[in-house]
Amino acid sequence: MVNEAAYFIRNHINMILSVSEDIALGKDTNMYVKVSMGLMLVSVVGGLTDFLTLGYTSLVIVLTVPALYEKYEDQVDAYVLMAYRKLWQLYHKFDAVCVNKVPILSLEKKKLS
Repeated sequence: MVNEAAYFIRNHINMILSVSEDIALGKDTNMYVKVSMGLMLVSVVGGLTDFLTLGYTSLVIVLTVPALYEKYEDQVDAYVLMAYRKLWQLYHKFDAVCVNKVPILSLEKKKLS
């Protein structure tokens, strides 16, 4: 059982390191933008509150959201789908305007020239 857990953890760590390597080498700019936005969100939330308040708030959310979702599943699904489509459109606009204009710097291109 311990060997299976170690194998599982090792595979996930290797996957994370592989993605990190791709980001560092400039091969995956979309993932870089997603990671930087996520870190910025964590930074903003962390700056607005302390750890204890964040823990209590997270606990309340984890305990109440599943019950509310079970009760209002159809309405929640409709609003989540609508919000997902809107965010997907905004992401594509941001990708087209900002991310695609960033030059892709890769070691392979430097080696060829």
